[in-house]
Amino acid sequence: MPGDLLRTIAGDLGIQRMHDESETQLACRASYSALRFWIEAFCLDDGYGGTCGISETAIIRKSTIWLRNLEDLYPGLLHWYRFDSVAGKSIANILRMLVAVQDLTATDEELYRCATSHTSPLGTRYDLILGMTDPTSQSDAFPMSGMASITRNDQHRPVVSVVSAAPAGSSATLADAGAERNEAVFKPAADRNHVMITLNRPLPNASYCNQLYMMTWPTRTVNDQTKRLARIEYVPALAELLRSNGIHTYRQEGFPDV
Repeated sequence: MPGDLLRTIAGDLGIQRMHDESETQLACRASYSALRFWIEAFCLDDGYGGTCGISETAIIRKSTIWLRNLEDLYPGLLHWYRFDSVAGKSIANILRMLVAVQDLTATDEELYRCATSHTSPLGTRYDLILGMTDPTSQSDAFPMSGMASITRNDQHRPVVSVVSAAPAGSSATLADAGAERNEAVFKPAADRNHVMITLNRPLPNASYCNQLYMMTWPTRTVNDQTKRLARIEYVPALAELLRSNGIHTYRQEGFPDV
């Protein structure tokens, strides 16, 4: 029964289970992706067809109820969402991320509404699909990664490598990170469909960080800013996003050139 629910949620979003991934670990990833659409649904359910919006408190309360129901089936999920620390803070952070990338809009009355379907430029070759849309139904959309789906904005531009090989003699681990600069290491995940991105330090509070966090899954907890998981198809977009904002990117030995 729990497995059936998890397969349904993951299947609807096109999320594949990785090798050696437990049901709770998959539930954390799948619920993180699904939470974007649940929050949009909560915003629509304001009694006025979504024209007024709802408060942060209401979104946190409704999201918490949904996650607590999942916790009954997948023990440990609420710990991943840090409900043992400050209940609701993680949901509030996700809400602010969705507003920052313009997936939701905030009104002057501090209410939240859904944005209409639109795309936002993501570097020079990709667009982020945002607003009230079903990216899984779009033939040109990439498989969902984190909470996001993207599409190419230039089908004819050649794809070039945007991730450098690690310096000679380096194993490209956190120990290689420079003391004064931000670095990101791309390395294979548990299967060939995913990539692990390890940052040597949390990134500054900037708009591109919200795009990065939306396109990736946090790993150790929902607030994990330095170890993120993504679909392999997103590597060029993620690497370009990081490098264009001054982050040095490397691929670990054994990671394919992309």
